[in-house]
Amino acid sequence: MRAYFAPCGMGLGHIVRCEAVLKRLRELVPVEAYFATYGEALAYARGAGLKALEVPRFRIIMHHNGEVDVKETLRYLTPRIPIIVAHQLAHDLKYMAALGPDVVISDTRAVAVLAAKLMRLPCVCILNQARIYVPRKKRFLRASRLAEAGALATVGQIWMLADEIFVPDFPEPFTISAMNLAIPKRMREKMRLVGPILTKRPEELPGQEELKEQMGFEPEDPLVFMPVTGTMEERPYFIRTMMGILRELTGDFQVVISMGLPDRGERALVNSKRFRVYYWVGDFYAYLKACDIAILRGGHGGITKCMAYGKPMLLVPPPSHTEKMLNVLRAKEVGVAKVLLQHELEKERVREALSALLEERKFRERLEVTRKLASKMDAIGEIASAALRLASREMA
Repeated sequence: MRAYFAPCGMGLGHIVRCEAVLKRLRELVPVEAYFATYGEALAYARGAGLKALEVPRFRIIMHHNGEVDVKETLRYLTPRIPIIVAHQLAHDLKYMAALGPDVVISDTRAVAVLAAKLMRLPCVCILNQARIYVPRKKRFLRASRLAEAGALATVGQIWMLADEIFVPDFPEPFTISAMNLAIPKRMREKMRLVGPILTKRPEELPGQEELKEQMGFEPEDPLVFMPVTGTMEERPYFIRTMMGILRELTGDFQVVISMGLPDRGERALVNSKRFRVYYWVGDFYAYLKACDIAILRGGHGGITKCMAYGKPMLLVPPPSHTEKMLNVLRAKEVGVAKVLLQHELEKERVREALSALLEERKFRERLEVTRKLASKMDAIGEIASAALRLASREMA
């Protein structure tokens, strides 16, 4: 079987989901796989030894603090979107024609879905944001609304071309991507909520206290885990700010931070008894199970994984990042997280939020429900089975 994966290249979440599907497929049949992407995902694919194909990238312009620069982004993208889309489409069509895949698996990359349909290839789509919200700024309100309406009218129709669409999220009332799926009913009806994508389940790991001991932490003291995700432009300001704050809270909490830089390896930037900063942690799930609280930026995958592991969250969304902001608002509404905005970050506010997450039973009770729910779902299995089923028809 030959599979063509097309993950969105902004951040690492999309390609990691595709890699998880590939691993499951290879448990079922031999698979020759290719990853057509850009940006950070392209670098990850090459570093992981995957067969990587480069396509033109989309670019979001940001301020030094990780906030989306709405004015410059609209100014940059508006005249260039048709050109970027055309170039991506040309690359995908060229690659698909040369490789002859049996199935295309797109993760939030609409152009690849369009290319698959033009090539008459079966296509599976992984998606947790069907609607694109453009950040609202008073001076650019009309431009934002027009861009948003145009994106829904065009991109929304392209998603519907996929043979099957999977949303790696919880069913209602726990759906984290609910606001990002605020689309016409006829579109939503084609989407299947299949639960979080987990490459390792909690029961496959040792107990929490045992893991803390293995990592050299005190088993009885609370451990805070902060895996930093998002684009490269979002991270530096947030990392510097939170390192300064969390270093001052080590009397109350043990802290481990992953800066999300896999190309730097699992080296430690700071490695003290109660405060550690790594460029990258290889076993994300071990740290997730070991921790008592996670600090996240609002990425969909991170939130749903914490819900599956029963871990309360402090969420700090990047300014003007609408998709993550809506994920964060839903997590707060569902009752599994507390929220601080980036401009609110200071030592006492963070201490109070972490203490509340640790002490208030309502978070644990809600997360016990989502943990049990996740244990009954197998998102990777459903996506892999659909891809194999569609590929088998193509190969027949």
